[in-house]
Amino acid sequence: MFMKKVLNSNWVGAVLTILLRLAIRTRILSDEMLKKWLVLTEERYGGFIKGVKRRKISPRDPRPHEALYRVGEQGGDRMAFHGYARKYAEYLTSILLNYILNDRQITIVEIGILKGTGLAIWDGLFPKGRLIGLDIDLSYIVENMGFLKGRGAFKGKKPELYEFDQYLDNSHYMGRILNGDGIDICVDDGVHTAETILLTLKSMMPYLSKQFVYFVEDNPDVHEQIRKRYPRLNVENAGELTIITRF
Repeated sequence: MFMKKVLNSNWVGAVLTILLRLAIRTRILSDEMLKKWLVLTEERYGGFIKGVKRRKISPRDPRPHEALYRVGEQGGDRMAFHGYARKYAEYLTSILLNYILNDRQITIVEIGILKGTGLAIWDGLFPKGRLIGLDIDLSYIVENMGFLKGRGAFKGKKPELYEFDQYLDNSHYMGRILNGDGIDICVDDGVHTAETILLTLKSMMPYLSKQFVYFVEDNPDVHEQIRKRYPRLNVENAGELTIITRF
């Protein structure tokens, strides 16, 4: 209980971010340092939650809707609960050093944002970046925005939020949203089925930057289909996490 109160205090969050920035500026940032920061920051912005009452489902979702409403949703489980922090740190450390030290623009897209914990993490890493959050239901993050800002997130600007149905081909829709920008980091934490993952990847593909990293969460098998469809991309599978890159 004491540790949770310490993590949730504003000054601790500020110190963690200052230390992260110092590590970047002095080029001493390591994967292990970033991993710890990711875990602590996820906890700071709410951490693992489950049983969130589902309010909206795509009419195209073939799964039994009654069961989906009954089970509810969960979030804030990326870094600690699922243990993805190690792989995120491995891929994001070099991007942080490159973009922040060279003051380059970066665009991050996250699909399946729920209450916005992930977007708050990306804001802490890339405060000058363009943050785009996509979800079938934006009401959760709208309601939670005050909490996130109270913990120090989105001091510069709010993330861009767009309703997004993963059962649709959103290629043209993404073109309008991005308006000429390329996607440098993409995170698919949405429906998690192979159908929606592949359709979303197809929608994002025309807009991925020359060098990008694309994380697909909570599906242990879809990496095989991704490799077959996109043989020129680098695809790594780590349990239920798949990482797609082009560097």
